Amino acid sequence: PAFALIFAGCGQSNRMESVSTDAPSSGMEFGPHDGEDANEADGGDSDAAGSGIELPAPVDRKIIYNSTVQLVLKKTSLEEFETDIEALIKKHKAYKSNGTFKRNQGENRSGMWEIRVPADQYADFLTAVKKLGVPEEVQENTKDVTAQYVDLEARIANQKRLEERILGVLDEVKGKINDVLQVEKELARVRETIERLEGQMRVLKDKVTMATLTVHVREDKDYVPPQALSFGDSIGDIWGKSIDALMAFAKGVVLVVVAIFPWLLVILPPLYIFYRLVRRWIAKRFASNTPPVLAEGDESA
Repeated sequence: PAFALIFAGCGQSNRMESVSTDAPSSGMEFGPHDGEDANEADGGDSDAAGSGIELPAPVDRKIIYNSTVQLVLKKTSLEEFETDIEALIKKHKAYKSNGTFKRNQGENRSGMWEIRVPADQYADFLTAVKKLGVPEEVQENTKDVTAQYVDLEARIANQKRLEERILGVLDEVKGKINDVLQVEKELARVRETIERLEGQMRVLKDKVTMATLTVHVREDKDYVPPQALSFGDSIGDIWGKSIDALMAFAKGVVLVVVAIFPWLLVILPPLYIFYRLVRRWIAKRFASNTPPVLAEGDESA
């Protein structure tokens, strides 16, 4: 009897789970059917309201924001930018989760900030960050995880209902050792499933509630935003790039020769000696295998 109750609970839980996961993502909308005019639709809505039927509430969309901004510091230094962005982080209740900095004095100083921002302040924070420099590239990525969120909620609720049923069965089989052990084994499996699903839900909630913004910054006082090139400028640009590529190739060849030259000094002398020995050995072997040439007098004799 205990197993019958458990399996029945599992089957019912699976059926309820399929219903719960399909309903939110069905996208069903209430409206006039084919062949009905707007007046009939309005009358149906008023009848539904009068009969106490509740229309489905709008779905609270769950969105994950993950964006990247590349800024060029033309008028400010890296230290000034760091002060400004720290003030923005504090103002918007965000926090810095990761960072990489190249603070060497001179040109090409750069840094990277990975910032977690509350989702409700993400848009304002992004707008403020883009004002701290010249936005060279902005990538805004969003992912709608509403269906996954609702599915996890339904699965957790179903598993908890199944847990309650198993606890009820456990009270009924007290005194029967084998039945108690098997029911407890099933209970442990259900609780493990609940913990795994709740862990997935915590990760998903963290991604939904806190947006991730990665900011790459570099100093360039002479930075000029790229402009549309004319035909003549395009020819000059391609010519310059071709020359640069040729120079890079020539430098690469020189570097390879310089890298190989010390090894040649070590390898070539033994190879040359080995070559002379082999050549001498081949010459001696050829001479020993060649028959002697008879003189003319001996041939006549």
